[in-house]
Amino acid sequence: MKKLIIKYSIEFFVIVFSISVSFFVENLREENEKDNQRIIVKQSLIQELKSAEAYLRYRNRAFEEDLKAVELILNKDATLDSVFSNVSSGGFSNPFIVSRNFNPPSSVYKSLINDGRINLIKSQKLKSLIEDTYVYYTEFIHAWQDDDEKIASIIEMQIIENHTSFYMKDIFTGEDIGIMLEFYEMVQKDSKLKAYLKAKTVPMSVKMNTLEGYMESRKNLISALEESLD
Repeated sequence: MKKLIIKYSIEFFVIVFSISVSFFVENLREENEKDNQRIIVKQSLIQELKSAEAYLRYRNRAFEEDLKAVELILNKDATLDSVFSNVSSGGFSNPFIVSRNFNPPSSVYKSLINDGRINLIKSQKLKSLIEDTYVYYTEFIHAWQDDDEKIASIIEMQIIENHTSFYMKDIFTGEDIGIMLEFYEMVQKDSKLKAYLKAKTVPMSVKMNTLEGYMESRKNLISALEESLD
């Protein structure tokens, strides 16, 4: 009887030990797989963030030039050349009756959110930087972009209703300085139009300043992701 107990105890131990080892090996395999996926997630985010370099330089320059163009058109002492030199090649009307959008690459981030792989990132610092870059700053810019767009639409309607003949011209030209001169003189005489343009500088300024915050957060995020891969 004693021998049977010892025999079955040993067999039980062997079975339990084998199962425990199997679980350990499986958990180790799953953790290694997660580590590999975690590396892929970080590399994918780095690639997406870096791919926006040229877009962000262009968008930052456009935000700055648009705001300066509006500020100059409001200044009765500004020279026409100074206004004209700060207007986009896409047309002088861009700063005045159009709202610049902000859509940096984010398909990788959205995919990681949708399939849950973003949760593979453990570092709280990385999570905070990702949240700031992809959500906080981006949504803040979009909110002020909406305000900018609303005022731009009001400005366009003001021109349509009160300066119809001007609106019928090629106001999207980027080359006809005569169009700019006519608009400049129009703004100085139309106090309501001038007030709307002044109001437009507020969301434009906030967008530009928030973009600087976005770019700083993005730079910090790239550095932190790269450091976590070392």
